[in-house]
Formats: sequence, C-alpha cells, structure tokens
Amino acid sequence: MLLLTVVVAAVAIAAWQVVHRSSLLVRRWSASSFPRRGAGSLSMRDSGTTGHPNEEVVVLLHGLGATGDYFGAFYDGLSRQRRVLIFDLLGFGRSLDEDRQDFEVDDHVAALDEALVTLGLGESTVILAAHSMSAAIALTWADRHRDRVGHVYLWGAPVYRDESAAHAVRQEYGLMSRLFVLDTKWAERACRLNCINRDVSGGVMAALSPRWPTKVSSDVSRHTWPAYQSSLRSLVLHFDWTAVLPARVPLTFFHGADDPIGDQACIAELAGDAELVEVASADHHIALQHPELLFDALGATPGEPTATSP
Repeated sequence: MLLLTVVVAAVAIAAWQVVHRSSLLVRRWSASSFPRRGAGSLSMRDSGTTGHPNEEVVVLLHGLGATGDYFGAFYDGLSRQRRVLIFDLLGFGRSLDEDRQDFEVDDHVAALDEALVTLGLGESTVILAAHSMSAAIALTWADRHRDRVGHVYLWGAPVYRDESAAHAVRQEYGLMSRLFVLDTKWAERACRLNCINRDVSGGVMAALSPRWPTKVSSDVSRHTWPAYQSSLRSLVLHFDWTAVLPARVPLTFFHGADDPIGDQACIAELAGDAELVEVASADHHIALQHPELLFDALGATPGEPTATSP
C-alpha cells in the first residue's frame, strides 16, 4: 500500500511538472525588474523617473485575487518612454492591511490619489491600464481627473447590467467568488482559513494551478476577507457602470474572444465613442496572453522577459 501511494504521488508530481513546464505563460513570464516601494497606503513596483519634463505615467492595476506581480516583466519595456507604476490594490498583495475594513471604490481611488501625490506625480498625465475588477477604479479615477488622463485601457472589464451581475460572478469567477455569492458565511470561513497562513494557502493554490507561474498563483492568498468582500461588492456586483460610461476620456476595451467575463452587449451599449477590440484566441487573461496590445497602442517596444517562473 505504501509503495502504491509513493508511485501515485510520483506520477502526480511528474504530471504536474509536465503541465507546468509546457505552459506558455510559465515559459514566458518572469518577475518585473522594477524595485518595490511604498507610497501612502499602497505598495508598487516603480520603474523610476524617466528624467523627462512633464513625464507621462503608466499605471497598471490588477484584478480580483491577484497582485501587481501578475503583470511581470512583460510590461517592463514600457519604461523606455514612460514612468511605469504597477500597484498592489488597497488590501491586496503588499498593500494588505489586516485592520482596515473599508474597501469601497472611493477608498481605492483615494489610495491611488494619495500614492501619486506622495510620489510627486499629482499633476502628471496618467495612462491607466486595468484588468478585470480594477476597471471600475480606473474609470472612476479617470472621471474625476479628466484633465490629466491620457487614455484608459481595460482588459476583460466585468461590465454587467445590475440584475445579471451576481449570476455572472457565480458562473464565471473562481470558487471563492461562487462561495461568496451563494453563502457569505462559507466564503468568510474559507477566506479566514486562508488568512491563518497565507504561505501555506499560496502553496496550495500553486499546486492546484500548474499552468500558471507559481509566483502568480501563490499570490491569490494575499488579501483579507474585508478587502475581498468589499472590493467584489463595490467594484463588480454593485458598481454603477452608467456613472462612468460613456467615458469622457479616451477609452479602449480589450476583450478576449474566449473570455466569459463581461456582458459585451451591455458594453457596446454604454461604450459611446470608446474603441472595442476583440482578440481571437484570448480569454480573461488577455493582458498576459497579448501584452503587445498595450505596447502597440502606446507605440512602445515590448520587453523580452527571459527568466522562468520561480
């Protein structure tokens, strides 16, 4: 029996390694080379100043259950022409705050404002590129700072009509989101269990996600229950997209043809003059599968990450 167990475990490990090593994302992804720093309530990777007067700033914002490290070295090449800030959202990653309870859209926007001012970028022109849940933050910030916005780019924006949002999240997001929508108590228990030891939880998530770089999948555990619950409610389930759409700033939606997230008919109805770009052979993680989209839009040259996933 012991021998059989050892054999099964060895086969399982070997199979995991085969899937992991053959994954395109694993082979292409590497950690950003930008140093990490803090500003206000937020942690970020900062490419540093370009030295150009009136420098333009690119702000990258991650989605639910991720951190800024999601983007990796794919996006380092943007710093050749602009300053690049890759944020951990308030309550996530290294912006995690165990004592904070409020993570409404206004809290996220205020934290972004505070960070930019702290960095001396309170008057700079900003280009926002936001994945999934953070689309609500990007659009809200842009609406309040229209005179400073160069462009807003959204990957996989979770835009829904009010009555369909909860159903869509239940069907299309991960296990934690389904638990949350179906039974708040069970979701809270699962999240609090995760918070007891995030390193262990992160290791489990990495083991369950062989197609992902281990750094990216293990970061799924780095949030608190209030951050997860409040952000999901305010940025997806209950967000009023009609308050920020049609946008009064230049806006582009990138949508993967295989991405189930977002009501595309609703987006088309609310988009106004925004550019809608559907990309073949891409799903909800279009930002990683096709980083060239943002480079092409900005006239930049993509970086060439060479390291492998940890």
